[in-house]
Amino acid sequence: MVIRHYIAVAVIVIMCAFAGCSKQAAQTPSAQAPPNSPTATGVPLPEWAPKDPSPEFLRAARVLKPLPPEMLVEYAQGDKAKEAEIRRNMGAWPAHYEFFGTLTDEQIQHFLSKKQIRIPVRSLTPKQRAAMERFFSEWRRVMKGTEYPDFLVLLYKFGAKEDLSNVEVGFDAHSGVIVHVKFWVRSPGGEVHEPCNAFACI
Repeated sequence: MVIRHYIAVAVIVIMCAFAGCSKQAAQTPSAQAPPNSPTATGVPLPEWAPKDPSPEFLRAARVLKPLPPEMLVEYAQGDKAKEAEIRRNMGAWPAHYEFFGTLTDEQIQHFLSKKQIRIPVRSLTPKQRAAMERFFSEWRRVMKGTEYPDFLVLLYKFGAKEDLSNVEVGFDAHSGVIVHVKFWVRSPGGEVHEPCNAFACI
């Protein structure tokens, strides 16, 4: 039995993003851009990109498109609480991108072809494992003090072993264009729980 769990903001994104994901939220290159600025990288970057994006972030940005800001604004409709939800969620998106950017060329091609890539946690490379841990820590940081669960604690609640040996992690775009970071947790009872969070388009 498969049980899917979408983090609240991700559900919102899935419901309203289809009309806008074809747009690339790119910055306009400037002749005066400093050598290390996002506009000098040759890669369209979202407005929330780090000032000094890592190679893994840039690698992801060559494949993924950011969720359109206007779509997020439309969802909020001036509601300050909803705007705060979005800002918090966006704060973790650089870590999502960097995790995606650790995929190998073959894994990225598999994802683009099948709209999904699943990797047993115990099979992650050291760089991928570190990126996953950073995703956990960044989510924990931006969501501190809110109702949103700690992702790692959530996995344990769904039956993940302490070493995550019964967990797969990866990226999923089976909805069509919305990209999620996703976990597959096989509980002792045989159920598969799938907590995930949307953060980009393809």
